[in-house]
Amino acid sequence: MTSTIAVMCVSTAATADSQRRISVATVPQLQAAIRTAQAGDLILIAPGRYRTKLRFTAEASGNEAAPITVTASDGPGTVVIDGAGAEITIKFSGATYIKLKALDVTGGGKHGIFFDKGAHDITVDGNRIYDNHADYPMNSHAEVKGSGGKNGRTRKITISNNEIFHSTHPPGGNFQGIDCNFCENYRIVGNYLHDIREPTIEPTSHYDRGSCIQMKSNSRNTVIERNQISRCHIGIVFGGEGMASPEHFGGSVRNNLITDSSEIGIAIVNAVGGEVSHNTLVGGADSIRIAPDIRFPDGKSDTNVTNNILNNPVRRTPGQTSTMRGNVIVTGDNANDVFRAPSKGDFRLRDSASSLIDLAAKQDRPVTDDFDGELRPYGKNSDVGAFEYRPNK
Repeated sequence: MTSTIAVMCVSTAATADSQRRISVATVPQLQAAIRTAQAGDLILIAPGRYRTKLRFTAEASGNEAAPITVTASDGPGTVVIDGAGAEITIKFSGATYIKLKALDVTGGGKHGIFFDKGAHDITVDGNRIYDNHADYPMNSHAEVKGSGGKNGRTRKITISNNEIFHSTHPPGGNFQGIDCNFCENYRIVGNYLHDIREPTIEPTSHYDRGSCIQMKSNSRNTVIERNQISRCHIGIVFGGEGMASPEHFGGSVRNNLITDSSEIGIAIVNAVGGEVSHNTLVGGADSIRIAPDIRFPDGKSDTNVTNNILNNPVRRTPGQTSTMRGNVIVTGDNANDVFRAPSKGDFRLRDSASSLIDLAAKQDRPVTDDFDGELRPYGKNSDVGAFEYRPNK
């Protein structure tokens, strides 16, 4: 097989000139296509396993009118990008306007996907990102990682419709599904995150230990919505114990389904000005914990916690502040009266859920849809939890 790249120019309104349609089938072809990428390129990867690391830079980026798209030519499940033990499998350093779609990303030493040096307007959609933990123990690992700092915040990153997980659980105590320091305007939506769990030590922060999503170190305006999070040690950390206070400012955690967290469903740690609302948390230990930031003991959470379904009361450390309204506890004893089929993982509401239907507390910034993307309210008023009751759905 030669290393020649097949290039086809296709006229498009978006580019005003032409779009290069680039088909690749070998590692050298793939590397060359990324290294020389131009705005509007569509890079199509033939089925196979590619043992390599990929690096996207500012010099080979798209623009708002013509992003670069990298995807599997034959759809999901046909292309594996295997980092083969490299510290990072796919890295976006200062890159802009790139879409990564329908790939399996695995085999990295510490990270599957990494954003730094002010990378922005990147979309990671419809991929499987897993087992990027070849470098043991897992003490500085995340399947998806964003890092800001002196080289600029990474911003306007969309992480959507991916499956992010560990199939094995090596020892360690600092590992996440998605983790971000000094990040801005991330949108984390519609993902299935699961089995980020079984920490064995606590080398740095309590909340670094097996969290499916963690946004910390003065991250701003993150929206975490409509994700299914299952069997993680901690489901979501809004804030954390990072490098700047407040650990998180603004943003929203809404319409997520979080099941069987072994320690905490949602941890709110030094997060200010945000909303945690209309989530459904079942099984596991603490539903929501509001806790101090040991690195910045003067920092306090001031977050609205509203209209969530919980499996036990909110646990709040003395001195921590947050407004709590409209939250309802549903225990295992009455779950069958509230949820449609909890034993099968269906946590939509039954018509007998009289303590939840139309009883959501009023919010200054109402949530106008639900986990399924359906509009709320359906009836007189919104329902508590992630799912709006609809009798015919």
